[in-house]
Amino acid sequence: MIRKLARASLLLALLSCIALPVTAQEPAGGTVAPPDSALTARFSSFFGAVASGHVPGGNLTPQVKSGLTQQLIAQIDSGFSSLGHFHRLEFVSADSMQGYARYHYRAVFDNGAQGVMFITDSSGAIAGFFEDPSVQ
Repeated sequence: MIRKLARASLLLALLSCIALPVTAQEPAGGTVAPPDSALTARFSSFFGAVASGHVPGGNLTPQVKSGLTQQLIAQIDSGFSSLGHFHRLEFVSADSMQGYARYHYRAVFDNGAQGVMFITDSSGAIAGFFEDPSVQ
């Protein structure tokens, strides 16, 4: 339980650094087509980098680029370390809200799984990354 709370607080710390007009608690506004394999691979690369303590590259919004400091990345990595090595993302669902697409995944590790949500803007750039408590 404490580990889960630690991971949640670390992902919430990420939220405070990456400002979005969309929050995880708001109801879904519409549906989005499931991601193609290239988008899931991009999310996996992003998440794998963050979960292993590295700053991710790729198509990120300026807010995400500036919000993912080395200190925050180290905190997030520490929060996921109890789960072991990250293996893969399993797609769960997708929706949209206020012009943003939200993709819900289960991140699978050696010792468990964690729900995560990726948000993309209208250009397809990663605009947010959140814990997703709705995904078990």
